[in-house]
Amino acid sequence: MSERRRGPQPLSRILPDALRQAGLDERLEERAPLLRWAEIAGEEIGRHTRAVDLQEGELVLEADHGAWRQEVTMLAPAIISKFNAVFGTGTVTAIRWRGRPARQRRPGRNP
Repeated sequence: MSERRRGPQPLSRILPDALRQAGLDERLEERAPLLRWAEIAGEEIGRHTRAVDLQEGELVLEADHGAWRQEVTMLAPAIISKFNAVFGTGTVTAIRWRGRPARQRRPGRNP
């Protein structure tokens, strides 16, 4: 019989077992590349873009401005290589953009 722990436990200790019991550990592993987007793409790129999905090797991104879409598109081969170096060959095979860039509203200006 296993010994039961008393008192609060750190979330980092109980979360992996809770996810596994709920059947979510594989899903979290699939989403890991999205969670590390800014780290892998770079801090500056990460401030203006975000990874929103990964489907069959296709990384889906959003940007806050068209210039950032263009910048990331030009850097796509290097970014894809970085993802594959971290997560394994074939994790990311292409980058696709979702929707149009979201325009940021400036305070005091009408839409």
